[in-house]
Amino acid sequence: MIEIKIPKLGVSMRKATLVNWKASAGEEVKEEQIVLVIETDKVTFEVCSPSGGIIYPIYPEGKTCDVEEVVAYVAENRTEYEQIVKKLPFGEDLSASNNGLKEISEAKNTEKKSTKNRHIKSSPLARIFANEHNIDLRTVTGTGPGGRIIKTDILRSIEELSKISKQDDNFSNKTISEHSVAKEVSESVHIQGVRRNIFDNMFQSLSQSAQLTLHTEACAEPLVHLRERLQSNGRKVSYNAVLMKICAMCLRHHPRINSSVEGDNISVWRQINIGLAMENDDALIVPVVKNPDLKSIREIDKDILELVDRTRKKRLSPDDLLDGTFTISNLGSAEIDYFTPIIRPPESAILGVGRIVKKPIIRNDTVIAEKRITLSLTIDHRIIDGAPGARFLKRIKEMIEDPIMIIA
Repeated sequence: MIEIKIPKLGVSMRKATLVNWKASAGEEVKEEQIVLVIETDKVTFEVCSPSGGIIYPIYPEGKTCDVEEVVAYVAENRTEYEQIVKKLPFGEDLSASNNGLKEISEAKNTEKKSTKNRHIKSSPLARIFANEHNIDLRTVTGTGPGGRIIKTDILRSIEELSKISKQDDNFSNKTISEHSVAKEVSESVHIQGVRRNIFDNMFQSLSQSAQLTLHTEACAEPLVHLRERLQSNGRKVSYNAVLMKICAMCLRHHPRINSSVEGDNISVWRQINIGLAMENDDALIVPVVKNPDLKSIREIDKDILELVDRTRKKRLSPDDLLDGTFTISNLGSAEIDYFTPIIRPPESAILGVGRIVKKPIIRNDTVIAEKRITLSLTIDHRIIDGAPGARFLKRIKEMIEDPIMIIA
């Protein structure tokens, strides 16, 4: 049998929570098939089966486990699986898990209590779920071998019944709401995992620093032209890659912006590591590009694409989020002009970028249409004064309007 362990995704990782089992006890899985989603305080990550076989999860969803702790086994065949069932003890938490072996071992007892489902062609787990949710197996269409009803069929029936119930509830709630002046809770979401990390970081950011935001606009025509000239193999580099290079070079000229408060000291970092704020499953994450000041724009773009790809595939590691010294938050794709970005602790500055849009401006006493971009720099006013912050933002504006300064 093969062990499935909690992977060590980074040097800072110690534990992870089992968020969602993608395969149930006794189910056949393939090599590299996603079988589990775990969550640290920074990222969610999909765990794949190391081999094909029959899976046996030993902990329920919601369980927090240590790095390298075994959370499941994959049996080579049904005989080996049955041996695991007989010999392998399971933790007390498993009694609450729908993935646990206990459900299989209790199948016979459950069948004895039920008469209506006893003679229907179905798996033990299917009968358990059907009995627990009072589902008549005669109303369920089986999709297993030979029309056998399996757990998936029962879950589908439960979901269909739940939708019907919700429709009834929505109708009932609508009726209640029309005659009620009190506010009502439609959903309660527990603050945990990545959301807890965002919750704590944002509170820490605003409660432990004095934040000042400076706003300006820049002509975006040269930025657009540069991006077009950097097109390679039919693909343009992202605006984020160009902006990251510009910010990195500006930080070299204004090193005090690239700093953090550590106790009673201001630490000015030698390395420049720039994070790019992005959304992932309704959560804010900030993967970090290391040393963009030492890379070309195309190299930066490649790094960003890899981070975005790993984010979408839930393959980010905690190390991908560490050691940032400055952050860019670009809301241009959402058609946002100005906003007030919040500093990501322990950094001391963040640049907010708005959309590129044509605006009427006066140039040489003539009104013309010009592509403009909005910039918002938030600084920690405890250690960065307004004037140095303004000079840093002005240099970013100048580099956007004259990109040749990147190599000057």
